Amino acid sequence: MGRRRLWHWWAISFVYWTLAGLADASETHSVDGVSWEHALLTSLLAHVLWVPLTVIILPFGLRFPFERRRWRSRVALHLAAAVAVSCIRASVIFSLDPWVGWYAQRPEFLDVLEHALLYNPFIYFTLLGVANALYYADQLRLRDSQLARAQLHALKAQLHPHFLFNTLHSISALVHRDPNGSERMIARLSDLLRSTLDAATREEVSLQEELRTVQLYLDIQGVRFADRLTVRQDIEPEALTAHVPHLVLQPLVENAIQHGIAPSSEPGTVTLAARRAGSELLLEVRDDGVGLSDTPAALSGGKGGGRGLWLTRERLAQLYGTDHRMELREASGGGTEVRLAIPFRTEPSP
Repeated sequence: MGRRRLWHWWAISFVYWTLAGLADASETHSVDGVSWEHALLTSLLAHVLWVPLTVIILPFGLRFPFERRRWRSRVALHLAAAVAVSCIRASVIFSLDPWVGWYAQRPEFLDVLEHALLYNPFIYFTLLGVANALYYADQLRLRDSQLARAQLHALKAQLHPHFLFNTLHSISALVHRDPNGSERMIARLSDLLRSTLDAATREEVSLQEELRTVQLYLDIQGVRFADRLTVRQDIEPEALTAHVPHLVLQPLVENAIQHGIAPSSEPGTVTLAARRAGSELLLEVRDDGVGLSDTPAALSGGKGGGRGLWLTRERLAQLYGTDHRMELREASGGGTEVRLAIPFRTEPSP
């Protein structure tokens, strides 16, 4: 248990038991006619004595929660702990009574213990219920986090073969027409796969690293399209340190080339832009190709995007929830642009 959480529990326990003691003191004073000073001393101290026990019971309950496969042993364990807490409370009350005056006439210790065994286990199991609620809430959050991470890895795994098969198809088209070019593409593909495998366990990388990976893909496409493809970058220096989803730009660039530049016989330009806008990182991939009006319906629908763009949308939703935007639209002057807005941060998401 972290020190910060421990102090948090001390503070909450102290506030709760102090307020409960004050409420009990007020009732004792008004109903039983006991002087305010005596009611305050006895009631407040009796409740505050629960503070250290609460700070012990809560982590104990988190360490040994009720679980279906161990419920018998856990019930026995907590029954024993409830008896132990009752004995501790009885001993403290009995020892301090001469100075505090909880009883008009001091009883025998066994009488105090009997009273403690009647009431204290109820408080113990109430605190234990709080601990179990915290435990299962943490387990639920952990399960949700693991599920989201598994879904992200699954989407990422789908993305890899998607661009790999497209790249292999491009290489096969050049094998006989341009053997030297196909060799260069294979070499770049090897570098690209090595780069993606190095970052396979990370969901986010710096934009600078992401651009290096995209450049390997662009080198492959540069061999395929020769002089028909021009790539421009408009990247603000501050944006390079921001963390982005790994392989977030590659499907956008692939979409621009496959559906914007490739269908046209004219040379085309793909532009990558990135800048910071307050708490957001704005990313843009733009082409001056055929535009949405000449692309398949799957690309120009309401949500937009082929398989690569769909996977990108799903990954962004998993990583950022509603804290992102993705827009596919006609670019001014012709062509298509995809715009992303994600949180700007220089550390990976938790």
